[in-house]
Amino acid sequence: MAITGAKPMQSGTWGKYRLRLVGPFRLTGGDGARIEVSSRKGRALIAMLAMSPDGERTRGWLQDRLWGSRPPVQAQASLRRELANLRMAVNPPGRPALLNADYQRAWLDLSQLTVDTTGAGGGEFLEGIDLPGEDGFEDWLREQRQALARGGRPAPVVPPSQPSVAEMLGGAPPSMPVQPSIAVLPFVDLSPARDLGFVADGVAEEVTGALVRCSTLFVVAAGAADGPPLAGSRLALSRQLGVRYLVEGSVRGDGDKVRASLRLIDGPANRQVWAESFEGPLSDLFGLQDHIAATIAPLIDSRVETSERQRALANPAGSGDAYLLYWRANALFRQWQRDGVVEAMGLIEQLLAMEPGNAWGAALGAFCHAMMVAQGWTDDPARHRAEAHRLYDLALRHGGDDPFVLGYAAGVHLVLGGDMVVADRLIDQALALQPSSASTLFWGGWVDVANSRADRGLERFRLALRLNPRSAVRPYNYTGMGLCLLARGEIADALLLLGEAVQHLPNYPTTLAALCLAQALSGNGAAAAATAARLSDVGGVDGALAMIRDPRARAMITALIPQAA
Repeated sequence: MAITGAKPMQSGTWGKYRLRLVGPFRLTGGDGARIEVSSRKGRALIAMLAMSPDGERTRGWLQDRLWGSRPPVQAQASLRRELANLRMAVNPPGRPALLNADYQRAWLDLSQLTVDTTGAGGGEFLEGIDLPGEDGFEDWLREQRQALARGGRPAPVVPPSQPSVAEMLGGAPPSMPVQPSIAVLPFVDLSPARDLGFVADGVAEEVTGALVRCSTLFVVAAGAADGPPLAGSRLALSRQLGVRYLVEGSVRGDGDKVRASLRLIDGPANRQVWAESFEGPLSDLFGLQDHIAATIAPLIDSRVETSERQRALANPAGSGDAYLLYWRANALFRQWQRDGVVEAMGLIEQLLAMEPGNAWGAALGAFCHAMMVAQGWTDDPARHRAEAHRLYDLALRHGGDDPFVLGYAAGVHLVLGGDMVVADRLIDQALALQPSSASTLFWGGWVDVANSRADRGLERFRLALRLNPRSAVRPYNYTGMGLCLLARGEIADALLLLGEAVQHLPNYPTTLAALCLAQALSGNGAAAAATAARLSDVGGVDGALAMIRDPRARAMITALIPQAA
């Protein structure tokens, strides 16, 4: 797209834009210079906004009609790029923007626009704009042409009056979900000429889209907040949006390059958790936006999760705080100690008494009870097994479409030695919902270990680490990769990974069992016997063997335990 013949003019000296929709599409500036919109979908998008009574459409509405034939993620990306291109074309410096967009909608400033739908010059409405395969657009176009043939536009459907968000909440701030909540604030254009606003918007939009795809985060589109523009302290913004974390950002130009800086803020604490800067050429802005979004989404996800566990441990939860109850339980069970898991189960019990349908709490509780059985930490395994199954059912009843819940449900099957066909089906369902979920890929790798699918398991573990290189479960990931490598006969590589894993997980039975097996296969019997002794002291051999189902591997490990004892 390019602006052809446009003349820079001072603000206020422009006349109205003119948009001709009958006959060949034509958009001109107030000085008569034609604004070239070369993309057919770009022209269709402008027409759709112009024909709306208030000049506005939601992004979902536009995606369904212009890119309905594509998967949702591709449709979202295509719309983002089209809007960015159009804003560069129709919003020249020096006058108010004609085309605007936020995270949920796009709109034209109709006060600056004269729309020709009379057909005085002959021709048909949107003549020559054809979008093969996009049935939604064809239906809309047919409705518009029929209405214009009758002498007017289609009557808008006016929804019944609804109270605003503020009215429904009675002025109270939104409550926080158990998921870590985060909002991406509008990014600031710090370039001297203030001419990179579209880049700032594009980066913020890409980051928001990437974070939304992290099932572990509850993401609020701050740019679409109901009410007046966002203002105030970080604490005030957090309360206004009902989130704990804020992503702030800015862009600035430096010659032929652009630099974007991002910060992750704990709003109530007014504390910076993380910061990063990115730089790229102005000639490849879309590439820079994609790189930033793909890089920081897993980093933010990981930092938020780690921050929540640390904060919950430092601030014991009160009986009325569901959020801290969950995250303290999450932190305690990861210590892999009996007392911590027992306390975590008590916290989850409190949480579910307050919120009986909390799927995240039920999924974590089911896994904790399963751990009690697998590790031999209870004198009443039947009770804990029954409670694990009850909470498993509760979690799937209320969160059967949540990849996070589905992953933990598969984990319950794993540690209890359950049905691996069902576990595999749960992973497939979770990956269908969110193909790029590092958490689901992690659980899927372990299911593959149990199902003796070493090649796919290794691929899943590696992809999970690539998506989230700073994951809190990285040592467990190394353990799974080590078992896959052992199954493939790559003993030296497996020893390297398992040696690293055991440094972080000195008391995790599955890591010890895998390391013991690797040492035995490498011919180092003394080291294998020493590791077997550690495993015997730690306990949980049965739980480890539930994760390692290859008969030969299980026989080698169990044969070493009596020798060490």
